[in-house]
Amino acid sequence: TVTQVSGQLYRFPMLWANYAFWLCLCFFDETDASDQPSCDEQSALQVTRNVTSSVPLTEWLPLGAAANFFSNVDSDATFVSEWTSPRDLAVLPAPHSLRFADGQSIDVFSVVPSFGEDGHFIALLLTKKSQKEIAESHAMFCSGPNRSHLTQVRVHHRSLLCDWPKEEAEHENFEVFLEDAQGNNLARVLARRKTGLVKKYRTVACVRDVYFLNEATFSAALKLLVEWLEFYTVHGIEHFFVYTFRGTEDAVKEVLMPYLQSGLATRIHFDDYPKPESHRFHQVIKDCLYRAKSHATWVLPSVDFDEYFHLNSGHIFPDGRVPENYLKTAWDAIVKSEGKQLEEVKSISFRRHRFARAPSDALEISSTWREEGLERSRHHPEEGAKPKFAYNAHVVYDLWWHNPLAWDPRANQDIELAETLGVANHYRTDFRAGAKYGDADRRVSTFDDKLTSDVPLLEQAIERRFGEQPHALLKRLSQEHPPMHLGQLNADADVNNDVDNDVDDWDDY
Repeated sequence: TVTQVSGQLYRFPMLWANYAFWLCLCFFDETDASDQPSCDEQSALQVTRNVTSSVPLTEWLPLGAAANFFSNVDSDATFVSEWTSPRDLAVLPAPHSLRFADGQSIDVFSVVPSFGEDGHFIALLLTKKSQKEIAESHAMFCSGPNRSHLTQVRVHHRSLLCDWPKEEAEHENFEVFLEDAQGNNLARVLARRKTGLVKKYRTVACVRDVYFLNEATFSAALKLLVEWLEFYTVHGIEHFFVYTFRGTEDAVKEVLMPYLQSGLATRIHFDDYPKPESHRFHQVIKDCLYRAKSHATWVLPSVDFDEYFHLNSGHIFPDGRVPENYLKTAWDAIVKSEGKQLEEVKSISFRRHRFARAPSDALEISSTWREEGLERSRHHPEEGAKPKFAYNAHVVYDLWWHNPLAWDPRANQDIELAETLGVANHYRTDFRAGAKYGDADRRVSTFDDKLTSDVPLLEQAIERRFGEQPHALLKRLSQEHPPMHLGQLNADADVNNDVDNDVDDWDDY
C-alpha cells in the first residue's frame, strides 16, 4: 500500500483483517497548492481494520499526520479495540495536527457529521491542549471536493464547525477540505458515519471512561458503573453515549455489552490513551455534545458513576408528584417553572452531598450517612464544590466539566437548583482524611435515606439484565479494574499539566 507525502512515496504494512475501508489522504505544501497532485492520482490509501463489516464507523485522518500515525506500525500492530459490538458508533485514532503557515498548530481529535434541527455541519473538535486563541486568530475555510460549497469555518472555543449542504443529510461519507485565508490547503478529511443508530431523545447522558488510579480514587468503578447505568435508565435517561480508550476497553466489555445489545447505548472508542485524565474527560464531553446535536434536547455530560441526581420536590410537575422517569421531563419542567423559554437557557446546575461508600457487595444508594451540608471543595474546603449540570444541546457549542464554555448568545441563562428541589448524592471516599475504599468514614454525621427506596428496584433490574445475583455481581466487579499502569498520573499531575490551568475546575470533578 503506497501513499505520497510531500513528493516522496511511503509504503505502510497493512495487516489488519475482517473489514476494509478507504481513507484518501492528500499532503500539501502550504506555500504553493497550485500544482499539487490530486488524491485521485496517486495518494489513495486502503486500510484494513480489525472490525466486522456490520460495525458502523466514523473514520478520519487529517492530511499532515499520516507519517506520525503510521510511523510505528509493525507486524504486530493493532490500532483498534479488541472487541466490537453492533452499536459501535465510531473508532477514532490519536489526535492529529493542523499546521498554519506561521508555524502555529491545533490538534483535532474527532470529526462528527451532524444534520438536523441544530444545523447541518461537520464538527472538527480540538484537543484540550490546543490553544483556542490560535483557532480564533486564523481564518479557515472548508468545502467539499472541487471547493464545492466553500464557506468560512465557525469557531466556538475549541469547536470548528463546517456548514454542509442539507441535501447530503443521508450520506455516510463526507470529504472535507480545509484551507487558510490565502487558499493554502490545510487538510483533507474523510469522515464516515452510519445513520440510524441514534434516534430522537429528550435526555441523554455521556459515560466517561473507566480507569483505575489508586485504592482511593474512583475505586470499584465497574461496580459503580452497573448501578449508575441502571439508576439513570430507571429514572428517564433514554440513551447513553459510552466511551472507551485504548487499553481499557476489555475491562468494561462485560458491563457495557448488555446495554449496547439492548440499544440503550452506543459506543465511541478512542484508539489512544491521552494523559492526563482531564484531556480524556475533555474528549468525552466534547465528542458527546456533537453526537447529541439534533438527537437530544438535554445532556448530562459529566455526572460521574458515583453521583446520583434526584429531585426532592415535585412542585414543578402538574400533579405535584415526581414521576419515576423524572430525568426525561424534569429539565423542561424546571425551565417552565422559572418562567423561561427553552432557547433562553443554556444549562441547569445542581450541587452535591458527599455520602459514605456502601460495602462492596451492596448498592451505593443503600448508604444512609452523609456529611452535613453541601459538598466542599477537596483542595479548598472553605469553598463549596463546583456544581454538575445538564445542558441544552440546541444552544451549547463547547463545555467543560462543570459549565458550558460557548453557547448561543440568546441562551445566557443558567438555572441553579436549590437543594430543596434537586441535588446529587455523591458516594465518595473521604480523600481529605486520606481514607481508602472500605475504610470507615468518620466525617459523615447526617442521616439521609432518600434513595434507599430504589434499592429493590435496582437489584431486580440488575439481575434481569445480567442474570446474576446482584450482591455476588457487585462484589466481583468491585475487585476488577482496568490495568493500573494506564492511570499512573494522579489528579495533582493533571492539574499541573492542564493547559488552561483550571485548578478549581479539576479539583471538584
